[in-house]
Amino acid sequence: MSSQILLSGGDKWFSYSGPVFGGAPVPATIQLNFIPNTGLRDSFIIIEPYYTAVISTSVNQGLGIEIKIDDVTVIKQQGNRFGASGDDTSSLREFKLFVPRQSKLEVISLNTSGNNTQERGVNLIGYYL
Repeated sequence: MSSQILLSGGDKWFSYSGPVFGGAPVPATIQLNFIPNTGLRDSFIIIEPYYTAVISTSVNQGLGIEIKIDDVTVIKQQGNRFGASGDDTSSLREFKLFVPRQSKLEVISLNTSGNNTQERGVNLIGYYL
């Protein structure tokens, strides 16, 4: 989990979770990033989740992402459409959102029992409007 860091120009900010993984007792969600207050200006943000090699390709196994703004889920995606190499092609995408000023922003990893130990993370960059 990382905090929000303002870039030197004052008009952009970023936050990186770093690699996160769990063990067998991990719950179905892991908080990747939490920003309690996005600041005094509205933001346009880009969220890029990333994942390492898929551990389990069986039915109903796959990592996902949930994005909440002020405790309201605005994106929730969890899929297991695997390509020929076994990579989860459904989760490798970026999300672009507008976030109102002084919002709470939370990015959560959704996981299933077969993928608890798979590394995952998220990179955020925000542009103040």
